[in-house]
Amino acid sequence: MLPPIAQQITIQLIWKGSFPKADDVEITKSIKDQVKLLEELGIVHRQPDDKLKIDPDYKKAYMYAAMLGAASISSLVLETNDEKRRGKEVEKKAVERWDCILRYLALPSEENTQAVSETTRNLFKKANFTRGDKTIDITKTGFQFLLLSPVKQMWTYVIEYLKLEMSKGQDIVEVIEPLIQIVLLANRVQVAGFKAEKECYRIDPDWTIPQQELLNHLRELGVIFIRKRKDGVFFLTHLLTHLSTNETTDDTSAEKVSMGKVIVETNFRVYAYTSSLLQLAIIALFTEMTYRFQDMSVGMITRDSVREALQHGITAAQIISFLRANAHPQCIATSGPVNCLPITVADQIRLWEDERRRMDLKDAYVYSHFESDDEFHGVCQFATQRGILLWADYQKKLVIVNEEGHEHVRQWYKQEKTKEN
Repeated sequence: MLPPIAQQITIQLIWKGSFPKADDVEITKSIKDQVKLLEELGIVHRQPDDKLKIDPDYKKAYMYAAMLGAASISSLVLETNDEKRRGKEVEKKAVERWDCILRYLALPSEENTQAVSETTRNLFKKANFTRGDKTIDITKTGFQFLLLSPVKQMWTYVIEYLKLEMSKGQDIVEVIEPLIQIVLLANRVQVAGFKAEKECYRIDPDWTIPQQELLNHLRELGVIFIRKRKDGVFFLTHLLTHLSTNETTDDTSAEKVSMGKVIVETNFRVYAYTSSLLQLAIIALFTEMTYRFQDMSVGMITRDSVREALQHGITAAQIISFLRANAHPQCIATSGPVNCLPITVADQIRLWEDERRRMDLKDAYVYSHFESDDEFHGVCQFATQRGILLWADYQKKLVIVNEEGHEHVRQWYKQEKTKEN
């Protein structure tokens, strides 16, 4: 999906033919970046007089979709759903499929490995979420993926899948076509009273092998449900809304509709009302778990547990976002989507992250045991002039230069020795 600013520019150009200029320097820079993106995508074109014009084909398609609705312009055919091929517990099975993918990352085991496709395993390895062949280890990027919101997780998977297809030399245009057709049906899922078991869509027999493979991966994601391939139909699930949502970094829409089960108190105690091993494994990434009951677990957010998570590449912002997105509905109803996580806890997590930024480690070279004071002062003067001096102690006669400056000092030292001889 287009970024929010790019969307606004596109709408302004379609309906007004121009868009207002911003007074703020930062916003002006952002607008220029988004205009460049739209030009690269061919959505807008720059005229000889430097004015921007929307692509006529894009404008026509946009107006057509706006008048008819997204679902109406999708070419997928709604089939009559008879009793024989009607799916049972479609939503439950869809969530289970998505959980299988997350469990593969969070809880590596032979059983969880067999539960995902070979393509998914290759995708995670190529995306640097996992490493190893026989023994699977999760990387820092993989830890960060687990703490993303479901919307960002699913979009990340789809984007990495398209990258994987491109690396194979596959033309992704034909793969994107059925993806867009299915995503356009997302508003059908959001209609009140929608039940996945009641509506099914025909699988186009003319779809190519790559397009059919995409359908299988959407099935693995839980976005669609296919009872049997021979039925020739698929069902939509509520997970499809994740692919029709443009969630920005500061968006709290996920938190507002949260069905989470996590309560965090001001004393840093965490209560997780869930028996899901997957959810508990993710919470344990930054929490010291102390008690485990049948349907509830208790833990503590401590300095050590947060620092260990930070060492795995997880950021304070990701921890805070996860706790808010998975907050108990009662916490959201009482304190709102932001303050459902106590401010003192959020601030302390950020402070623990800032502790790691007190020291900035850099490679450097130390020079000592100078033959004379002149030699010491010569090195100091040369390093200062070249801007490579990091530190010097005139009493102990120590000089420290940055890594790039070491070679310059060596060359200078050789020249000085040559002059003396």
